[in-house]
Parts: sequence; structure tokens; C-alpha cells
Amino acid sequence: MKKLTILFAACLLFLTGSAQNMKAFISHKAYCTDKMQPYIEFTFIIGGNSVRYVQNNHGKYEADVEIQVDVTKGDTVVKTLHYILSSEEFADTAGIELPDFADVQNLPVPNGDFFLNFYLTDRNQDSMQLKYIDRIVLNFPEDKISSSRISLYEDMRAPEAPGMYIKYGFYLPPSYYNFIPESQYTLPFALEVYNTQRVLGANVPLKAKCFVEHAENKLVAMPNNIITKNLTTDDVVLIIDQFNVFKLPSGNYNTVVELYDEHDSLLLINKVFFQRSNPSVQLDLTRYDDVVVDNSFVATMTNRKELEDNVRCLYPIASNVEREFFDKRMKTVETEQLQRYFYSFWLARNPNNPEEAWNKYAKMVSYVQERFGSKQVKGYRTDRGRVYLQYGQPNEVREVPSDPTTAPYEIWHYYYLDDQSNVKFVFYDPSLVGNDYELLHSNKYGETHDPNWKMKLVNKIQTQTDIYSTEPDDYYGGDINGNWRYH
Repeated sequence: MKKLTILFAACLLFLTGSAQNMKAFISHKAYCTDKMQPYIEFTFIIGGNSVRYVQNNHGKYEADVEIQVDVTKGDTVVKTLHYILSSEEFADTAGIELPDFADVQNLPVPNGDFFLNFYLTDRNQDSMQLKYIDRIVLNFPEDKISSSRISLYEDMRAPEAPGMYIKYGFYLPPSYYNFIPESQYTLPFALEVYNTQRVLGANVPLKAKCFVEHAENKLVAMPNNIITKNLTTDDVVLIIDQFNVFKLPSGNYNTVVELYDEHDSLLLINKVFFQRSNPSVQLDLTRYDDVVVDNSFVATMTNRKELEDNVRCLYPIASNVEREFFDKRMKTVETEQLQRYFYSFWLARNPNNPEEAWNKYAKMVSYVQERFGSKQVKGYRTDRGRVYLQYGQPNEVREVPSDPTTAPYEIWHYYYLDDQSNVKFVFYDPSLVGNDYELLHSNKYGETHDPNWKMKLVNKIQTQTDIYSTEPDDYYGGDINGNWRYH
């Protein structure tokens, strides 16, 4: 049995600075050359209207951002990327929408576990600097199969001229935010796999299976759009193609690539998260017309109100298009059709025993109703109830009901969740009464993410001396950072 490798999404980061709010977007991914030299590919986008423009030696207006990334291990700086990223030149900047400007840089770095220390400074106003620390692991051993991250793109076509986004012989502008808007009909992707020839031998057949799955339940989202590719071993095997996402509903998804050897043994799984916005696509109930519910556990659900309640409580584990159906269209659907949908929902999750799957979930619904619900709000519609049903019980919960300077809050910690480690959720009660805590912040892909969450915890109570700071002033008796770090 060969060792199975699982790899996940790259860092995608949106930073907002102080003062006049310089904005930057950073992406970093680990790659490897055909000579097994690891490197990090950095992409930087600077908000064109968020920086200062001054006249240069040509009499034109230009913005300059100094970028420095220190790659460190302990107290040692292993590598440094340091350069100036300049905008386009403009005859005048008054009254115009200044475009964002971007750049891609590659930095050779040895295998290892490193911290990335980012420093972005507007050279025309030194007080405006963005700082950020992240972590990256480069693991490309010379005697094992490994891969890059999956890269997603906005477009894929033959290049018309040389440029920054020419890669693999195509024009491939990255999908920086891993957000696929309604106007984008295809989803190009690429993955590099290393060392198959050295490990398996020359010219050995390989097969790649590529598909899109729902991030919430891992079910295949487009069964008719699964891509298979026949490949052969090489120093670098490139897996590149595109999905048709024209009819893919709004929701959270993973692009998945699986690589198999000639004996159909799974060698590698790679996933990357993305969000799709496609509000014009609705749930098509006609695909359930041939489903038979006679003699099933659903056949006894003849009470309309009970059936609707059972369907609505699926909200936390349903897709976005299904949630829209629950909220807006369910009342107009005939009871038999609703039964067929409900049965199909659980049949897809447990083909051998859908009733068992429903009963197990129904017990969790009862628990969240008792723990988080009320007469006014169903437990599964509260933020904590939804997270509990969607992701399960957290490994740790830190309850802070009486911090002297914050609203009551809780931090839920999942050690490992949906292919992501060290996942945390922050819930708080801004009204200071009741039990319906709101989700304030999470580092989980696809969830509410608010870099200013600490300030919102103290917002009703504490007045900050620096209105642009994301860190509360020191105060006696509380420890937001400690509670976040250790729980």
C-alpha cells in the first residue's frame, strides 16, 4: 500500500493598513522545479486608490510600494524578498479610479517549516505600513511523490502577447480571491506533480480524476462534469484543464484532483476551496421525480408542518441553493415532492441506511435546540447551532461570559476540520443579554472572517486611542489574545 499524500489550499490574504487604509492582497504557494529545487511563488495586488501618488522624474504620477518578505526559521532569516513594486504612470490622478497594480515573484527556499514576515510600505507616506506573519511548509523530498497546490484561474486561453500571467503556454490570470462570479462560466485549474518518474519508473501510466465537491458534505457537485486524464510519469507531471461551471449554483466548494497509478492505487489527493456566486441557478426538483419513498421512513411523514420542519433543519448541512429553496420556495411544493427531496437528501449521504443518517442528525438538532435555541429562534438557525450541526462538536470551547472589557464571547477550537488544521470560531453577544451569540470571526475557509474582530469585542465598552488599530488597548482582567491562541 503506497503512502497517500493529502495537500490543501494556499494562503490567500487581504490586508488593510492604518491611516488612509492601504489595501493589499497576498497569495503564496509552494512549487518545485524539475531539478527538485523548492521555491515560493508570491503574488501581490495593491489597491490603486489606497496608496499615495507623487510626481516622478518624468513629470508623471506614480505610486511605489516597498515589499519585503523575510523567510525565517527560529531567529534566523533564511531568505529575503525585497524590491519596489510601482504602479502605472498617470498624467493626473485627480477624479479618476486608479487601477490596482500587481506582481508575481519567485523565491528559492529550501525544504522546511518557515514563518513568512511580510512588510509592505507606501514609500510616499512611510507611516503607512502593513505587517503580517504567516507560516508555510515546503516538503518536496527527492525520493517521494509530492505536488504543488492547485491553482485556480479566471481565464484560460492562448496568449496574445508576453505578460505576467503567461504560464504553461496559456494566458492564466489567477483567481486571487478564489471567488468565482456569475459572469465566469469556466473554472481553469492547474497542478504540478513531482517525482513520479523517479519513484515509479519511466513512461508508467497514470490517471488523474478531477472534480468539484461541496465543501460542506464532500458530495460531488457536478457528477456529469468529472474530468479524467491519462498521463505518464515524468519529473514534473502537469495536470491542467477547466470545469464548466455555468450551472454550478452559489455555494462553497472544493476543486479536487486525485492521482492514481496503473493499478488504480490512489497516490495523491489535492484540494483547494473556492466560492461560487450564481444566484440565477435554483434547485431543480424535477430530478427527484423518479424517487420512490414508499415503505421508507419518509412515507410516514405525512404531516405537512412536521415535514417542513424536518426539511428546514437541514439548513446547516445544505448547499446555498438548497437553503434558498427552504427559505423561499418550499411552501409552494407538493407534499409528495417534498418527501422525495427529503429522502434523496439522506440517500445521497448514506445509500445503505438513509434512515440511520437522519436519526443521528435529528438527535443533534434536538441538542442544539436545547443548548442554543429558544421559542423565538430555532437552535439550528443560531450561529452556534449551525456551526455545531455543520462541523460537529468542537474539541475545545473557551467560554468568557464576564470579561471586564468585552462583550460575552466564546471561542470554539477544532484541531482538524475539513482538511484544515487549528480552526477557530469566535461567537459573541453584543446585546449583553440572551443566549443567541453571533459568529464574529473564524479562520475557517468560507466562514465569516473579520480582521477587526478583537476591536468589535470591546467596541461597546472601550474607547480606543487609535481608531485604526486592530488590537485593543491593554486592559486589566482580560486576555483576548491568550484565549484565541490557546483555545
